[in-house]
Amino acid sequence: MTGRFAYPRTAEVRYGPGALAGLADLVDGRAFVIASRTLLASGLDDQLRDILGDRLAGVHAGVAQHVPRTAVIEAAQAARAAGAETLVSVGGGTPIDCAKGVALCLAAGIEAAGQFDEHHIRFTYPDQLEVPALPATAPPHIAVPTTLSGSEHTNLFGITDLDRHEKHLYVGPAFAPTAVILDGELALRTPADLWAASGVRALDHAVEGTLSRRHVPFMDALGAESLRIMRAHLEESAQEDRLEARSECLLGAWLAIYALTNVGAGLSHAIGHQLAAQFDMMHGVTSAIMLPHVLRFNAGVVGDRIVRLAEPLGVDVGGLAPDAAAAAVIDGLAAFIGRLERFGVPHTLSSAGATRPELDDVADRVLGDMGAAVNPRPLTRADLLDLFQAAW
Repeated sequence: MTGRFAYPRTAEVRYGPGALAGLADLVDGRAFVIASRTLLASGLDDQLRDILGDRLAGVHAGVAQHVPRTAVIEAAQAARAAGAETLVSVGGGTPIDCAKGVALCLAAGIEAAGQFDEHHIRFTYPDQLEVPALPATAPPHIAVPTTLSGSEHTNLFGITDLDRHEKHLYVGPAFAPTAVILDGELALRTPADLWAASGVRALDHAVEGTLSRRHVPFMDALGAESLRIMRAHLEESAQEDRLEARSECLLGAWLAIYALTNVGAGLSHAIGHQLAAQFDMMHGVTSAIMLPHVLRFNAGVVGDRIVRLAEPLGVDVGGLAPDAAAAAVIDGLAAFIGRLERFGVPHTLSSAGATRPELDDVADRVLGDMGAAVNPRPLTRADLLDLFQAAW
């Protein structure tokens, strides 16, 4: 076995209840914060002022889900006006990816939405890939996640072109947050539906990372431990005031995504990016809908690797033939995801608000998403439409 693994450039991860209090130790210069509006309404603004004092240059909120280009431009303009030297994101994947987008704007001089076009990844199935080189340096970014999306641990980020209903991906070493703070107390403020859905996204990272055509032993180990953590704590963590469970899940989400830039995300992610852009679904919802169907599609090629997930997922496959064992693991994962429906996580396209006519266009865009490149089984547009039918 030969391979290569590139480590993210995050210098430090601080974790534990109350870890946000250490933010001041990490901020160098004037800090511009991008946060969710609901967190600010819960008192975060005052909390940040107490921690940072006069180093708090400004706070920006209200970035729409899936990070529209126009929202990034607006946030970048505010950061420039505030004299930002360090970016701080607090919230889910939306403010975190927005902060990465703002860092790109500041580093590359982007002032209009159309300028993003020269920087995003372009992929045409099966193997035409263009990855533009992003600036080698960018403003430091400290990420404080309050969901399980995992964006804080990667140098990859997504920005949505609303005019074309397309989510575009960007990647560059300088865009990994320089530090991450995992604070379970802060995460208690996240609503149950958003928390549970983001937990399914973490499951998706762990599963697809270990099944990727580019999987590496490091990811296999991290993914398995992540699944053990999420199986033990995710359902409990979605309930009210479960500090220990939420703290554990933040660690599980870290393990699930840490190697993503190396191994790629997979077909469930590729589909999810485009379903989210088309229908404004949460990414965790797209994973809840599509991941079991994608696994069934891939089982004939990676069934042996799916069976390796049995133990961390708590599925008994003793005495089963290989095909039956893989099917049992997939069914067990689907049942686990299904139990989260009580927290508001739908698991069908129809219940999540999709409409059939647009799915043809979504299929075309999936074939232009880099996640499709590492799927272990070749796919066609017809395969995608069959998956949508199965998930309807």
